[in-house]
Amino acid sequence: MVVIIGAGTNVTSDKISSGLVSVSFTLSPQVERLFQLGSFNAFDTNITTQESASINSYGGASTPVTLTPSTDCTDSSAKMDITITPAPCSGSVDPITRTGSNAMFITGFSYSKDFQGYGQESWSLTGKPIIEGFAGNIAYIQGFSEGNRLTGSDIVSNDGVVLVDSTTGSSGQVDATGRSINVSAGSPGIGNDDDQDFGRATQIGGAVGKEDGKRGTSSASIPHQLIFF
Repeated sequence: MVVIIGAGTNVTSDKISSGLVSVSFTLSPQVERLFQLGSFNAFDTNITTQESASINSYGGASTPVTLTPSTDCTDSSAKMDITITPAPCSGSVDPITRTGSNAMFITGFSYSKDFQGYGQESWSLTGKPIIEGFAGNIAYIQGFSEGNRLTGSDIVSNDGVVLVDSTTGSSGQVDATGRSINVSAGSPGIGNDDDQDFGRATQIGGAVGKEDGKRGTSSASIPHQLIFF
């Protein structure tokens, strides 16, 4: 078992300049075995390897990303360059570099902040599948992004998600607004009465870090679809 030391681990990203709280990276091979009658030896194997990563960072240190659904068979523009250089207790490990044409695609974003303290952003990333023996081309196109965010006088000035309505794409308009009230008995027995907007997400990132007396919650889902050609 290799133990990784956080204080010695370095992570860089073209979308996040500093304030990284945690990072994870997973390389998951999926093995499909093709068996034949009369033998336990596989006739052949199909191996597809999937990469995924997640990054948590403090607000105020990221660059906004514009979300534009694909209109042709080219890769999505919602991408992030990341380099992870782990610091193990003993020995050394190769850094994980996913930049340029190998940059990872952004599939999810969320932001959370309480009245006190710093807000935090969470980014979900995925790479193109690595298919053993595949010699063709793969495009990872971006679909229609959806999001939601809290609104109100006690909400932060920027929660990292920009919404428009789905029919016209008009700024300042959304598809729907919900409401949630929760309060508990006791002294002082305080609670929340929140409005929450839902709509098409056109931008993520760039949320505030410290904004005293304000809170916020937002999230966006950025679907992607593989095209083989």
